[in-house]
Amino acid sequence: MSLHEQVAFVTGASGGIGSAIIERFILEGAIVIAADIDANRLKQLKIKYNNRNDILTTVSLDVSNYEQVKSTIDKIIERFKKIDILINNAGFSPKKKNWLDCDIEEWHNVLNVNLSGEFYCARCVAPQMIKQRSGRIVNLSSSAWRHGGVDGGGGVPYTSSKAGVIGLTRSLAKALGIYGITVNAIAPGPTHSPMTESWLPQQEDNLSNSIPLGRVGEPKDIANAALFLASDQASFITGQCIDVNGGLTFS
Repeated sequence: MSLHEQVAFVTGASGGIGSAIIERFILEGAIVIAADIDANRLKQLKIKYNNRNDILTTVSLDVSNYEQVKSTIDKIIERFKKIDILINNAGFSPKKKNWLDCDIEEWHNVLNVNLSGEFYCARCVAPQMIKQRSGRIVNLSSSAWRHGGVDGGGGVPYTSSKAGVIGLTRSLAKALGIYGITVNAIAPGPTHSPMTESWLPQQEDNLSNSIPLGRVGEPKDIANAALFLASDQASFITGQCIDVNGGLTFS
């Protein structure tokens, strides 16, 4: 499933899922541009690959800022002359609380990162992919869009944003398919990552009992799905959402 010399732009790159995707892609021969808002963790990611600029470039990026996104992607295209793969992985999940206690600013912050950020990145890579008449866009959603999130209305902004990602994915698939560009989504179930470390360890046993495969997810599970959707083997798959959750939810 080689990605030899494919240029892949990965957002949310320094987190658990993002770094697993980067590792998988590099192993398959991709040239990766890793974007994240956390500059310190990007430095650690760079050190992991011995500062090898030939396989990994890191960029500090707030995906909720359209001008930053456009400038970053324009520079990538100027340098590499193409973008073959976009992995929209950046996400934000504030501390879960009753939705009536969620202020309006928090609602906008979540949607700006989780939904608008994915749209901005897709919007900015699309002209180059159209020019190439090829490309792979993979958007990260969540199993929350299927089951509605946690009881009591916790995580309403997060769940809403991740449901929006599915609509975005399907709309983009229709708009871009004629140019040979595929657009798909991945909906992870509960998965070990920095985003879930504040609550998942305490709930892991109960969650595992409710998952047919008997465990929660690992970042590599999501990375393997991303690799498939980015590869030639998925060239006739578009507008779809792959649930990577051990059977927690079914379509």
